Amino acid sequence: MENANQNAASGGMYQEDVVNQTALEAAQGNCPAGSQSYRVQRGDSFYLIARKFGVSVRSLMNANPTIAAGRLLVGDILCVPVGEGRSCPIGSAAYTVQPGQSVVDVMLASNVSLRALREYNEDIRLTALRPGDVLCVPPGGDRGLCENGGPVYRIQEGDTLEEIAALNGTTVEQMLRLNPNLLPSDFVTGQVICLPTRRRTMSDTQDTGETTM
Repeated sequence: MENANQNAASGGMYQEDVVNQTALEAAQGNCPAGSQSYRVQRGDSFYLIARKFGVSVRSLMNANPTIAAGRLLVGDILCVPVGEGRSCPIGSAAYTVQPGQSVVDVMLASNVSLRALREYNEDIRLTALRPGDVLCVPPGGDRGLCENGGPVYRIQEGDTLEEIAALNGTTVEQMLRLNPNLLPSDFVTGQVICLPTRRRTMSDTQDTGETTM
């Protein structure tokens, strides 16, 4: 009897998945060009979905005029604009998850730690990635160990410890404190280090007119 109940339950879950997938595929045909369908998950909000796909909340709401932001329900199908691009921190790069890829695949391809990925993608469930998800991937070698979520930087050819400190408005002493596992002689081309400045996005740079390394 127990096995029968388990089979019935698993069969019901399978049927639900099929129904949800069918609904998602049907909705895709109703979404306008330049957008893709998305089924609302538990805990979602317009804000979190917008961040997940790297679009503005306003554009997401405009693409779904029949759904009130305060009445979003699990299972609702939204049309999500594509092509706006995700705003990633300076030094990181946007990465689109491909079919069949898991967070482990992204880590292996980018040579970064899970902790580093989490720091850059706090709004995305890395254990439940879907094709089309856009992640912000830090420089290869980032272990996510910077204090207070500080940004990372990959040392370029010709960089010196003194120059990096000066460009970031700090001192050599502070740079060494931020990277306690490194010797002064370890600051060489290709090494990923922690910087003291707050993590800035491309939009921040464009708004202030600042330049970065």
